[in-house]
Amino acid sequence: MLLSGAEVATRDRFDRARIEAQARTPWGRALSALPVRWFHAKLEGAIRIPREGAALLVGNHAFAGIDGMVLGMLVLRETGRVVRFLGERHLWDVPGFRAIITALGAVPGEPEAAVKLLQGGDLVAVYPGGVDDSFKPSTEKYRLQWKDRAGFARVAMRARVPILPVAGLGIDEMYTVVGKEKWVGRAVMGSPRYDMPIAFGAFGTLIPRRAPQAYVVLPPIDTSGDAASPADVERVRKATFEAIEGVLATAR
Repeated sequence: MLLSGAEVATRDRFDRARIEAQARTPWGRALSALPVRWFHAKLEGAIRIPREGAALLVGNHAFAGIDGMVLGMLVLRETGRVVRFLGERHLWDVPGFRAIITALGAVPGEPEAAVKLLQGGDLVAVYPGGVDDSFKPSTEKYRLQWKDRAGFARVAMRARVPILPVAGLGIDEMYTVVGKEKWVGRAVMGSPRYDMPIAFGAFGTLIPRRAPQAYVVLPPIDTSGDAASPADVERVRKATFEAIEGVLATAR
């Protein structure tokens, strides 16, 4: 039986305390250092991430979701906290994949799941562009593919937590995306929206290039207001979008 995002957030076996304790061991520090060193990654503005209490990290996304892993490792190393990522809901339909991503602390990207985690004091991360951002062609690199999506703003307003915009630089250099295939994604996910990118990494392979990465944590966005008010939600959405866009524009 497929659980909803809220049910996963309630019933999953993710042990935050255990993961945070393991991260402080020599083995844990070495493991978390691997992706950071591979991409020469750094976290700017880490002081803005609360050491306790909830916040919603909102960012841009790159192909294969590798940037999420790197960001999560950076936050863990800098703050000792585990980030709970909201994932594309259809990933939980892929046989065998659901158990892996759930064990890593991800939950389906549904509003109730996100609100529940935030109200419980978690650091939660979301990519409003989702698969559209992750699967974009290289001609659109560092251009947010959010359209008018504002669910993240409503979630933060309902949970009464700040939004921390995070601009990922260097992440769109890992692969060159030249087009999309029209069979695998549709067969697995059931929609042309999931047509898989035709991407080339290091030496024309699927190994990501070692492009230096910087994740810039920007000043928090005020999420006060009524989550049922379109005007209030748009204010929060627009402020978050413009904060990230202002940094990404320098990389285009």
